[in-house]
Parts: sequence; C-alpha cells; structure tokens
Amino acid sequence: MPSQMTKATLAAAGLSSASNIIAQFLEAYRDSRPFAFDIANFLRFVTVTFVTAPPNYMWQQLLERSFPAYERTTTADDVEKQNADGEDGEVEQKPKLNLRNTFTKWFIDCITLGAIFNTVAFFALMGILKWQSMEQIMQNIRNETIPVIVAGYKIWPFASIISFSCVPVERRIVFLNFVGLLWGIYMSLVASRV
Repeated sequence: MPSQMTKATLAAAGLSSASNIIAQFLEAYRDSRPFAFDIANFLRFVTVTFVTAPPNYMWQQLLERSFPAYERTTTADDVEKQNADGEDGEVEQKPKLNLRNTFTKWFIDCITLGAIFNTVAFFALMGILKWQSMEQIMQNIRNETIPVIVAGYKIWPFASIISFSCVPVERRIVFLNFVGLLWGIYMSLVASRV
C-alpha cells in the first residue's frame, strides 16, 4: 500500500498535469492557433511536481508537528482504548483551533519561507529541465520571483488558512494542489515564457 506521501505526490502530479494541459489550451486560444499538445512542456511541468511534492509534504508535516492546529487533551488511541475496554469515560470534546499556531504556520509557509522556496525551486528546476544557462536561470529568478510571489498573495494566504484550520495534515498537500490547479495554469503560462 502506498504511503500518504506517495498518494499526495501522485495526486499533485495529476492536478499539475491537468493545469498544464488547460494552460496549453488557453495559450492556443489566446494566440488564435490550433491546439498542439507540447509534450516537452508537459513533462517538464509534471517533473517539477514530482520533485517538489515530497519535500512540500514533509514541510507540511514539520509545520503541523511544530505548530499543531488543534489542541488535544486525549489522543485518538486513548479514546479507542476506552471504547475497546468498555469504559464509558467522558466523551472527547471537539478540539479547539489554536489560532496562534495557525497564524504562525500561515506566516512561515505562505508569507516567508514556503513562498520563497517554492518559487525559486520552480524557476531553478524549470531552467535546468529547459537546459538554460545558470545566468538565464538566475535572471529568471531575479525577474520573476517577486511578481509570482505577489500574484500568489492573492490566493495562497486564504488557501493556507483554510488548509491549516480545516484540512487534515495528511490531505493538506492534495487540498493545496487542488487550489493550485488554477495556480498551476498561471505557473504553466509563466513557465512557457521564461
């Protein structure tokens, strides 16, 4: 049985595939030309997802361990043991959202480290896969990172707050990649121009 990280990576790759194909359709429509599937463009985009999804999954796990979204007084194992032993202990109350931890994760992931790392990794990997020179890759990073991060601030802060407060950590990367379907269309369009 595949691990949660493998499942999340495959789901992310599926969503990236869809977003790249949609972006290719949109480019053809925008340029008033017939659609021609660009397999190299598609494979580069999906390869970047296969490379970046596992570290992003581990990053989300680290954030959740470091800053748990919910405070629990008893673990799920404790409740299962009580029920198996036939004890009628107190019913566990719904966990309370820890706003400070949620805000901290949001700030670290969306506003600082996560946004910068993912954007720079995208341009570096895309440049390597396009066989661009180091100078061209660095120019793309210098010229495109800030505009992409600013564009991302229009969607990712809201998606991250929902993710950190409502989505189980093992499904977080899939949720974020679903939101990223639209973002992936945008990034596919960016990737085709750099």
